[in-house]
Amino acid sequence: MKTQANDSERSRPGTLAGFWSDREGNIALMFAGCLPVIFGCAALAVDVGSLYTEKRHLQGAVDLAAIEAAAKLDNREAAARGALEANKTGELSSFSVVLGRYTPDPQRSHAERFVEGHEGANAVKVSVTTERPTFFAGAFLGKSVSMKAEAIAATASSATFSIGSRLLAVRGGLPNRVLQGLLGGSVELSAMDYNALLSAQVTLLQQVDALASELNITSGTYQDVLLADASVSDWLSAAAAVAGRNGDTGAQTALRKLIWHTNAERLSIRLDKLISLGSFANVEVGRGNSALGATFNTLELASAAARIANIGNQVSFDIGAGLPGIAKLSIEVAIGEPLQASTWAAAGMPNATIHTAQTRLKAVAEVGGSALLAGANIRLPIYLELASASGRLHSVSCEAGQTNRPTATIAAKPGLLSAWIGEPDPSWTNFGGKPLVAPAQLLTTALIRLKGQAFIQASNKNETLLEFSNADIQNQTVKRTETSNISETVVRSLVRNLSIQAEFGGLAVPLTIQREVAGLLGNAAAPIDEALQPILQTLGVHLGEADVRVHGATCGSGVLAG
Repeated sequence: MKTQANDSERSRPGTLAGFWSDREGNIALMFAGCLPVIFGCAALAVDVGSLYTEKRHLQGAVDLAAIEAAAKLDNREAAARGALEANKTGELSSFSVVLGRYTPDPQRSHAERFVEGHEGANAVKVSVTTERPTFFAGAFLGKSVSMKAEAIAATASSATFSIGSRLLAVRGGLPNRVLQGLLGGSVELSAMDYNALLSAQVTLLQQVDALASELNITSGTYQDVLLADASVSDWLSAAAAVAGRNGDTGAQTALRKLIWHTNAERLSIRLDKLISLGSFANVEVGRGNSALGATFNTLELASAAARIANIGNQVSFDIGAGLPGIAKLSIEVAIGEPLQASTWAAAGMPNATIHTAQTRLKAVAEVGGSALLAGANIRLPIYLELASASGRLHSVSCEAGQTNRPTATIAAKPGLLSAWIGEPDPSWTNFGGKPLVAPAQLLTTALIRLKGQAFIQASNKNETLLEFSNADIQNQTVKRTETSNISETVVRSLVRNLSIQAEFGGLAVPLTIQREVAGLLGNAAAPIDEALQPILQTLGVHLGEADVRVHGATCGSGVLAG
């Protein structure tokens, strides 16, 4: 009975015990207790969602700013600010545009692909910080939140250019002599063969794809192709295959003659010294794009490969008689290596650089005497050093804003030209040092001994900007910059500066004989100059000049990277 009474008392309304035991209205009480938490979470969700949207908008604006800055590297900060203002990013607490070089190498981490610095710059990194206010969640997030965004973009503009690639003039069979000296064997190409090689055009993409096929490389990147073991024969076979597919059967036949009648198969070649594909080297084989659509004629491809294969080697040949006033002309050539990371031709973004190889040439001409010197031959030894000329892709832009009309500017600098009338010591083919050049023995008879020496030098300290319009690129126009201080052709300048020392039976040689020697050599200077030009052209170098050609270009906006 007592238990029932106690239970009845606990359940009686109005008592304290009844209040605690009453279960009615639990949900309302719990909801009321949780309401502040719910309001706080809702406020946080609204602010977080708003901030997320703001972050996406800011990142998109920074991406566009980086793309604009990469497209206009010379005016990058203004371009980036303009894009940010156009996308209404508001007031920024920090803003920076850092210039650098981006290398799309899959072997590197994303953080390592962009390197800050002006050297070889082709990309920008845009970084901004801004403060965004909170609406309801100030107690959790503060009155404002600092928001950062960063983007890297590289220029999409590119060009393929070469240096020392003036088109050859076929005369007197001189290119045959040079190519035979470079490739060995017997080169007997006709003028028709050379004209066919000159007219047949091959794109860089066609050549590298065909080379990959020759080397049985079906997967990997174009860089794998350039690093593969290859011969000059492989390179020429690839060019012949492309020429055949393009319907240039004359060029195909001429290239096959070079393969069959020379030692091309035994000459190995460093392909990465021949061409540079820049960022396009990491593209998969067979997936190249229009950026590699630059064209070369097949004679350029053949002679360039022959030169690169002979780096460090000596080539010699005799021109023989046939030049006006010249009884004999013999030539020896030594080809040095270009600067590191340089090639004959390059495809790349602004600041891509190429160099010609250093070249040393020794020519010995014999000139028949007359009058007092009838029956005697005057000997004229000439020694030339042509240091590397360089070219740098300064900029690529779109003509009148049209993306299908690219233009390019190349910063070119001809290398140092040094020329002597004299006898270099036997170490002249060693590019590790400078040879000593002694006075030349011009004439030796029973009674007369003549010695002579002359020296000229020319160089440019600064780069010259060569601008290529869209028409220049389409027409494959060659532009050149020359070394200063040479007012005439090289051999003529040397002969004018020639100092003669003479003896006549132990006595001073009569002035009339000295004048006659000077006159004979002066008359021979022009034919020697004319003979040297096509020889050096075949070797891809020129006397005191840097010849530059833009083979193709693309222009447009920047692209996101990283």
